[in-house]
Amino acid sequence: MRAMAERLAASDARTIVVLTPHGAYVEGALSVALGASAAGEIDGVTVSAPLASDFSVAWCYEAAAIGVPVAPIGVSGNDSPFPLDWGVTIPLALLTQNAGDVQIAVGCPARDLTREQRVDIGTSILAAADDQRERVALIVSADQGHGHAADGRYGFSAASAKYDASMCAAIRENDLERLLTWDEGWIDDAMPDSYWQTLSLIAVQRKLGWRTELLAYEVDHYFGLICAELRPDEQCR
Repeated sequence: MRAMAERLAASDARTIVVLTPHGAYVEGALSVALGASAAGEIDGVTVSAPLASDFSVAWCYEAAAIGVPVAPIGVSGNDSPFPLDWGVTIPLALLTQNAGDVQIAVGCPARDLTREQRVDIGTSILAAADDQRERVALIVSADQGHGHAADGRYGFSAASAKYDASMCAAIRENDLERLLTWDEGWIDDAMPDSYWQTLSLIAVQRKLGWRTELLAYEVDHYFGLICAELRPDEQCR
């Protein structure tokens, strides 16, 4: 995470888009946070940042234009920040300490969107960045399989280790496209948070041709964690 924080700071991105599985969830839609600012807190760690209003509106329009159902969500009261869930608060706390002044955009894709719609979310982010002439960083926030331990919150599932190994292999072998062929039942058995929003990175690869780089994998008691990046070829090790 420290290495990714350094790379993020060096990228000079002024807008950070975070896709989270735990935010304002709307069935059948991509929810997008709207408002002036956002804030979150977990275990004494706090994060606050201005919301990228113009970018977020453009993102909504671009997503809707290519068939992704969108649910823009704000909070009542002009002075109330949009509440950030832990899927946004944690990566921002760890990755943006040295990133300077940044604004954020937050989306939560529903799991019942089609796979191509999830890919199209990535397309809409790219289109909004072009429309706004913004230098954008995209954070796909998620844990992997949640069934690594019998005494974990969700019990044991052998599919979790297999899913995590398959995700690591797809990243290591620069082949996120294979995720589109994975069996839905097997994914459900593995109990990840990662599958759905990771598909958005396929659109980024298709347009930019960047490679995936696996930085780290570990299991924290019952759930898997991956640190990975999508980078230009010449920047990969």
